Amino acid sequence: MKRALLILLVAAPAWAHKPSDAQLHLDTAGDHLTGRLDIAVRDLDAALAIDDGDGEITWGELEAAAPRIASYIDARVSLASCRLVQGTPALVELSDGAYLSTPLTTRCAPRTLDLTYALLFDIDAQHRGLVHVGGQTVIVRDASPVRIDVASSTSLRSFVREGIWHIWIGFDHILFLLCLILPAVWRRDSLRDSSVEVFEIVTAFTLAHSITLVISAVGLFTLPARFVETAIALSVVAAALNNIVRAIDARWAVAFALGLLHGFGFSSVLVDLGLPSHELIGALLGFNAGVELGQAAIVLAVLPVLYVIRRTLAYRTLLFAGSGAVVVIATIWTYQRCFI
Repeated sequence: MKRALLILLVAAPAWAHKPSDAQLHLDTAGDHLTGRLDIAVRDLDAALAIDDGDGEITWGELEAAAPRIASYIDARVSLASCRLVQGTPALVELSDGAYLSTPLTTRCAPRTLDLTYALLFDIDAQHRGLVHVGGQTVIVRDASPVRIDVASSTSLRSFVREGIWHIWIGFDHILFLLCLILPAVWRRDSLRDSSVEVFEIVTAFTLAHSITLVISAVGLFTLPARFVETAIALSVVAAALNNIVRAIDARWAVAFALGLLHGFGFSSVLVDLGLPSHELIGALLGFNAGVELGQAAIVLAVLPVLYVIRRTLAYRTLLFAGSGAVVVIATIWTYQRCFI
């Protein structure tokens, strides 16, 4: 039974908004720290080649690789002032599949942790370490040492950065936004007129995804990940097709209607962080602010260029041929997210 469950969990698809991550939990327990480290089984396999080649990672293969896994963790996760002692690992199911959960303890409880976290960065540049210490969550994106004050609360800035990063690596969100603003300079006499239309589009998109981001992240209403990711890909198809065959002139309405779907995609990022309830409001505010700053930077960089070339063959090629290419790309995404 355990073998069958593990195979099923590892075979679960990775979604477009789910980066590789691992979760480190540490809490003060008297004169020492206690916690656990959760690493996705598929990521351990990518780092250590646990699978024997048949495409199925079994519990027996994990047990056989246990010494290598322990050494891998020892070499890449450490505290400057306390040694992390590993316990007996167990298999757990998180939102995106099977994780190996390793208990951790120390023999001291410093008020400031100098943490070195270097898991998986060499095989996945987008990997993130989600470090939960006491009442805060720290997002680690590279192997540089991190200093964490145990008594501090979660930094709002870390979630602002996470929102900016997410929008910049979210190619489906970027293509959706670009398809909406691309026609804004078409037959416009002034940059001001184009900017007004883009402002309406971005405001509608922001309002829509903020609504669904909040209601989904706090658990009021959620949708299956496969449905959300497939629908987001379809929204990109719809936005691009509207540039080729103008069905709806009010692109702000398109931005609002389809932006509701993107909010569910954004919320999955916060849900995957495993935040405690007291951190959720700050995380929501920071992450949403980061998303807005990220998309504002894209608009400010793209809009003046589009306005300058609006009467050229290059712009018409970009508008029609570029939108056609986006239709093809997003259609492929739709198939992959729905059936693979």
